[in-house]
Amino acid sequence: MMAVPGRLAILLLAAAIALPAALQYGAAAEDGLARCRDEAARGLTAACQHALLDRPRDPELHALLGQAYFAGGFYGEGLQSLRRAIAVAGGAAEYRYRFAGYAALINEYTQAAAELEQVVGMQPDHVQAWSLLADCYRYLRDHPRALHATRRAAELGNAAEAYALATRYGSGDGVARDSRLERQWLEQAARLGYVAAMQDLAALYAAGRADLPPDPARQRYWENAARQAAN
Repeated sequence: MMAVPGRLAILLLAAAIALPAALQYGAAAEDGLARCRDEAARGLTAACQHALLDRPRDPELHALLGQAYFAGGFYGEGLQSLRRAIAVAGGAAEYRYRFAGYAALINEYTQAAAELEQVVGMQPDHVQAWSLLADCYRYLRDHPRALHATRRAAELGNAAEAYALATRYGSGDGVARDSRLERQWLEQAARLGYVAAMQDLAALYAAGRADLPPDPARQRYWENAARQAAN
């Protein structure tokens, strides 16, 4: 399986294990679902395929079968099963998000982004979808859409995306350099617990710059905050 950057891998793991709202199963069906889920985690498809003979319209079983295929390295079959889960669920956002996570895992960023756009259209406050969408557009080098998704995820409270936005304003990567916005997003990321942002703020207040004199008190505050957060 192709390696992915650490932060994206965490997002994809969340997509892989995310479950929809509670489903109503009888005892036998619940047992079949449990066997399917257990085997899917080990890359085995038999239990899911057997359960689908009785419940071919169960989107969760199709999604778990897709997970099983991915765990076994059969990515095309996995995406096909995940696509089927979306269809039988009537296009539900949670299955689109799961499909997107697996698609991004094998660098199918265009497919992933298309589903994520649907997700955020249905659930505008889905912060994980916005963050994964930002990553997809970054890999696709679609800088305007990546910036939009990054900003939206940051506004919704994603610390990593707030930090990414700060670094863009600091370096002028795809945006006009703006030290005020750089500091604003650094502070948001730091308040959300992002250690790198705390460290950057401490360095900023230690050295100062043309629009910001050194501030030893704030420097010490963010140094201590970074130290405590890292422990």
